[in-house]
Amino acid sequence: MTPKVCILNEDDARSLTHGGISHACSSRRHHHYSKTKAEALVKQGELMWLGKHKKIAAFMNARSWCKIYLRNQVGEVFIANMQLVRGGGGF
Repeated sequence: MTPKVCILNEDDARSLTHGGISHACSSRRHHHYSKTKAEALVKQGELMWLGKHKKIAAFMNARSWCKIYLRNQVGEVFIANMQLVRGGGGF
């Protein structure tokens, strides 16, 4: 079995930095990539390693889609769009 790397969002990465992790991860809350794929994304500048063991990584410049509502003068929604915003949010 190939080694898996936990890919965390910004909130989880902050929590890990402060609280740490001491067990093998089987969470469905975040993605898991192969070590090869994670290393390639680190080289491209997309991910950064968290900790010295290279088992956990986080996106460097995470973005997520957020619904944006445009309203008329009386507050009624007349357009709903999706906008890419800063933050990794949930997966």
